[in-house]
Amino acid sequence: MQVAGIRPPAVAGTFYPEDPQTLRSMLSDCLARAVRPAAAPSATGRAPPGRNAMPKALISPHAGYVYSGPVAASAYSALGPVAQGIK
Repeated sequence: MQVAGIRPPAVAGTFYPEDPQTLRSMLSDCLARAVRPAAAPSATGRAPPGRNAMPKALISPHAGYVYSGPVAASAYSALGPVAQGIK
């Protein structure tokens, strides 16, 4: 059964596992090992915004999860503190 607004997977079995349980396990592993952002100053020398600041954008790699999964998980896990405010 297809839910309205959700398209069928286009690259299941190629860019990520086709089996839903295997995919869940892979994503859980990536998120569990995600690198959390540090509170160190940025490259500009200024301190980063507070952990609860609402981000303007998220830059994350887009490739097969076997290649980009850990880095993408780190990017998305940084949204944790503000996830409820994202629409």
